[in-house]
This record gives sequence, C-alpha cells and structure tokens, in this order.
Amino acid sequence: MNTAYAELSQSMNPALVTVLSEHLNWVAEHPESIPHSENISQSQAAWLMAHEGFAELEQTFAQKLYEWHAKWQQRFEIEGTAQTVAAKAEVIKKTKNAKERERHARDLYLNTMHLMVGDAQKHVVSVSSRADFLQKAIRKAWHKSCPNDSYSKILPGLESTFEDYEAAFFENTRTLFFEDQKDSVPSIARREFLETIMESANCNSILNFYFSKVFRRVSKLSSSLCRFYSKKWTLYARGFNSRQNLLPLG
Repeated sequence: MNTAYAELSQSMNPALVTVLSEHLNWVAEHPESIPHSENISQSQAAWLMAHEGFAELEQTFAQKLYEWHAKWQQRFEIEGTAQTVAAKAEVIKKTKNAKERERHARDLYLNTMHLMVGDAQKHVVSVSSRADFLQKAIRKAWHKSCPNDSYSKILPGLESTFEDYEAAFFENTRTLFFEDQKDSVPSIARREFLETIMESANCNSILNFYFSKVFRRVSKLSSSLCRFYSKKWTLYARGFNSRQNLLPLG
C-alpha cells in the first residue's frame, strides 16, 4: 500500500480500511487473475437509478421549495408582517434598557424570520432523508451486481469507507446554516436582522431581502446534495476497466 493511500486511510473507518487493504494487497499479489469481464463493479441498474433518481429528486424538491416560497410570501402579506416589524422596530429604538431591548428583539425575530427559517429547515431535512433512502437502494443494487472476488470488492469497499464522512459533511453544511437560528443565545442572524431593520424604514424590502437570501441558500443546499450523489453514483456504478489492473498499485 503506497504512502498516499496510507495517509488517506488514517481518516477512514479502521475496520473498512482493513478490508479494503486486504483486497488491494490480494490484487497486487495476483496480477494474473484478472476477471473475465472487461469492466469491474459495473452496474447498469445502479447507474440508471442514480442518474434518473437524483435528477427527479432535485426537480421534485425544487418545486416544493417554490411552494414554500409562495406560502410564506402570502403569509407575510396577509399577516402584514412588514407593518408589524416596522412598528416593533420603533419600540426597540425607543427602549433604553438593554435587557428590554434584547427581549423585544428576540420576540420580533422569533415571530417572523425564525419561523420561516424553521420551515425551510424541514425542507432540507426532508430532501436529505429522501437522498439517503435512494442511496441505500442504489447501493443494494450495486452490491448485488458485483461478483464475490477481490477485484469486485475494491470500489464497494472504497465507497463504504467514505459513507460516514459524506454524511458528516452534509450534516455540518446544514448545521452551519441553521445553528445561528437557535433561540437559546443571541444569534448572528438575529442581530444582523435587527441592525438592518433599525437602520431602515422600508421593512418590506428588508423582509424580501432576507426571504430571498434564505430561499437561495436552501435551494443551493438541496441542489448540491442531489448533484453530488448523482455524480458520485454514476461514477462508482460505471466501474473500472480490468486493463487498469495491469498497472502497479504502489
């Protein structure tokens, strides 16, 4: 096992690294035992599931996000949110006691933007759950089509070692966006929102700005998730050519 792979393996699941390294070492010791099939770990069924499934998932949730956008736009208009924000912003400006100002500010944020962001968070959790479900189905189809030999276990072993880290990456991405919405501490998002509304009389444009900002961020999160997994699985499911095994591994 070469130095680059050894360094990479330090960040992987130890048990899966052991399995993967055993397959790689066996391949290195048996270069003459190339499988009869030209493409190793290739699965047309898994490839099609990934290519079509994640494209459909992205389209479905893009539509749901536009429905979310329309719902909150209508809600803000019906409830007169801009007028409420403007009125309460004036109260905050006139309040001299720091604790009272913070209390008014917290209530204003929680009753407007916080509710909207919380609803957007449900959208992201939903698309993540659907993506995980689709991944499991693709992985099952892929493993089923892979023969039980060391060559055919290389890609599945490699995919398994990164599974937890992929999940952690997207979890961290979601957390970075939503963690400042927690109402237990003064958040950056809330302070930014309040500083903005207290500097401008046009609360309607400010609401629209934050509304669009959240919409773009959630849309980007959903799209990035679907496209990442689509590219990942169309790459894995196409397998690799057996002629590649004529090259040294390390």
